[in-house]
Amino acid sequence: MGETVAIGELEVEVRRARVRRVTLRIAPDGSVRVTAPNECPIQDIEAFVRDKATWAESRREGVLRARREELAMWSDGGCVEYLGEELTLSVERDAATHAAQFAERSGERIIVHLADFTTSEEVTGQTQALVEAWLEERMEELLPGLFAKIERRMQLRCSGWRIRRMKSRWGSCNTKTRMICLNAQLVEYPIECLESVIAHELCHLIEPTHNERFHQLLDTYYPANREARRILNLRPPRR
Repeated sequence: MGETVAIGELEVEVRRARVRRVTLRIAPDGSVRVTAPNECPIQDIEAFVRDKATWAESRREGVLRARREELAMWSDGGCVEYLGEELTLSVERDAATHAAQFAERSGERIIVHLADFTTSEEVTGQTQALVEAWLEERMEELLPGLFAKIERRMQLRCSGWRIRRMKSRWGSCNTKTRMICLNAQLVEYPIECLESVIAHELCHLIEPTHNERFHQLLDTYYPANREARRILNLRPPRR
């Protein structure tokens, strides 16, 4: 059994490591962990935890709330967004889909077909994976036309693009290789948001930094970028 300290009724795991200072982290499942130098006295760790107690409890509640919302999102009756449109999620277990589990759109619904032997513990994770795969396929279909349109407007071309799941950025541009990466979650937002990020990253092929010239270029080539950015800022990428 490793060391533990307490924040009220909450038990905090203590991990020793070759680090210089004590740090506290809230895991996605809500557990609280302290990492401390190997030689740090337990009394100093306890004092550190007491000092951080209010912050830790508030942060933990936020993490648990976000987790509850995420679980609800990927459950039957949840809401999935596609290009800004809200679609209702329907999760169905089908005895005929032992070999093929998939998601499809039907009107205002996204239907996820799961094998009948899928356990309750597996449903949320598999539903999320199938819906995200469906959304990514739709994004793959959209991007060639969107890039072609904006590249014609700007009279330049990137070398290619990739879709990635990013935790804190909507896109990135490697100015040396001219390769652009886009956050897979962009397909959930109005198409103007996706176009705006494409234009933003293409502008970096002309101006690598976010200086005044860059913003002038972006305003010229995609005037709706400021409203798109406002929408994206309201709901940052899910972590």
